[in-house]
Amino acid sequence: MIHVLPPHIASQIAAGEVIQRPASVIKELMENAVDSGADRIDVVLTDGGATLMQVTDNGCGMGPEDALLAFERHATSKIRGVEDLQKVQTMGFRGEALASIASIAHVRLRTRRKEDEMGTEVTIAGSAVTSQEEVVCPQGSDFSVRNLFYNVPARRRFLKSESVELKHILEEFHRVVLCHPDITFSLVHNRSTLYHLPACSNPKARITGALGKEWNAQLLDITVDTSIVKIRGYVSRPKDSYKKGGSRYFFVNRRYFKSPFLHKAVMNAYGKLLPQDKLPSYFIYLETDPAIIDVNIHPTKTEVKFEDESVVFQMLQAVIRETLGKFALGPSIDFEMGAMQHHIPVPPAPGEHVPPPRLKYDPLFNPFQDTGDETGRTPVVKFDPLLNPFGETGQDSVSALFAEESAGTYETPVIPLRKKYLATPVASGLLIIHKQRALERIFYEQILPRFKDRKPVPERLYFPVALNLQPSRAMLLEQSRDLLLRLGFETDDNLAIISVPPEHPTDEGSILDSVREIISLQGEEFGEGTRGEGTRGEGTRGEGTRGEASHAETSYGERLAALLARRMAAAEQSSPDPANRSLADRLFSCREPGLTPDGRACTAIISFEQIDKIFT
Repeated sequence: MIHVLPPHIASQIAAGEVIQRPASVIKELMENAVDSGADRIDVVLTDGGATLMQVTDNGCGMGPEDALLAFERHATSKIRGVEDLQKVQTMGFRGEALASIASIAHVRLRTRRKEDEMGTEVTIAGSAVTSQEEVVCPQGSDFSVRNLFYNVPARRRFLKSESVELKHILEEFHRVVLCHPDITFSLVHNRSTLYHLPACSNPKARITGALGKEWNAQLLDITVDTSIVKIRGYVSRPKDSYKKGGSRYFFVNRRYFKSPFLHKAVMNAYGKLLPQDKLPSYFIYLETDPAIIDVNIHPTKTEVKFEDESVVFQMLQAVIRETLGKFALGPSIDFEMGAMQHHIPVPPAPGEHVPPPRLKYDPLFNPFQDTGDETGRTPVVKFDPLLNPFGETGQDSVSALFAEESAGTYETPVIPLRKKYLATPVASGLLIIHKQRALERIFYEQILPRFKDRKPVPERLYFPVALNLQPSRAMLLEQSRDLLLRLGFETDDNLAIISVPPEHPTDEGSILDSVREIISLQGEEFGEGTRGEGTRGEGTRGEGTRGEASHAETSYGERLAALLARRMAAAEQSSPDPANRSLADRLFSCREPGLTPDGRACTAIISFEQIDKIFT
């Protein structure tokens, strides 16, 4: 039998579309605060928003009647008719958010208009108004939301851990603050101030304030003006791309939105400039006539439809390509050519005498005469030991091929090529070693046992390295201190790095890069814990056997070791005067010298047959 649901049940069902987690509440309340004309918005949280979410603004405020009416479904001051819906310029317009929040939480609103002497306080629980009275309060609005999903136990049980819910809240916080640099924002969590962002004049200042000062050097400006759309923003340099993580934001008319279609335009613009499996970061601000876009597609208002999306696609792709080309991201001049001492003649001035070229030679030189002088000659390679390079004992004897002359009667040359490769003869031809990949394999096999054995081996720094992380990353670092110590990174009480692994570069840039990548990987691997019934704010990894957990940890340790090895290899590769023969020895003492941890080739052989074909 069909019947109409009671209003409070219908409200809870509808709330599920708009309010999915605490971050959804913060998004709706912050957008309302922006629409109120506020120039200061403060956010206060307790327990990742599960216990308290408070958003205060100094906007226009509401009178007693509007304060009560605001919690009615589809009650809004932002649109009057269909024509308003077709050119929406405010962040919110549906009139659903406050009604949805009030149906699944305890809500208190304090608000006052500029012209009113007294303000209004309204308290609501489960869509029912419990009180309304006059209060003394500042101009603006103060929304307090407590005990989210208190009357929907299943939804509350499936909230994630405190750190994960806070991470999602910070994502929504960033989406609002990045497109409103003219507003002052603050965010406090568990009485600790995570953000205080004063109003500023341009988006880049807000980006560096919210996400970190390191972004200032990574971003390139893009700008284009047309009659259809204005494009402003910033894209990262190809070398500052990320395999996972990074920051990718689209805004249109100061509203955040997602667009896989426009993301493809960005990726097309970068083309082959990006390293394999890496993604760029970007902050792209579009301005266009509200009448040619539709924001009323999804309840969360994160999808936007353009009247002519293909034109925007082409323009965005073109301006990013132009910017990347303008900053000369192609091959650069090799300034080390200065080491060549060849004389380059200068063209003579008009009328100046040009001396004829002369050939210099030594008439007494006899190329067939043995003078007994061995100076400057290349040592003769004895190939007999190379006919069976692996001998009877297999790979264990490979390093003998590269032994120093003092250890035997022969010397195998190891020749550097273009600072990137090493070449050495072997029985089947010419062995080529990729130096950086070889170092990755070497460092990986050194680091991995430390992770498995849980034996910290830190090397003390002379001066601590401050990380200056954004709040969400600082929390991950706090959670990762034991893990970092196992890898050789030690932190002090201020979360500055005071020790590093013995082989790790000690310059500040290398340390910062390594630790930030480890923290990013930690967030990806363990970030999605769920609130258990008996735990408060603790992440769980799901149920499974101890063997499965051990396997997962081993796999995670391998990923961390590979990441750190790649960083250390890049730093050593760029250091001067590498020990080429030692590098070959170290590589062939590894268990798997032929491949990097992620499966790329470390070595290749050019056979004698291939060499013969070149000269036939």
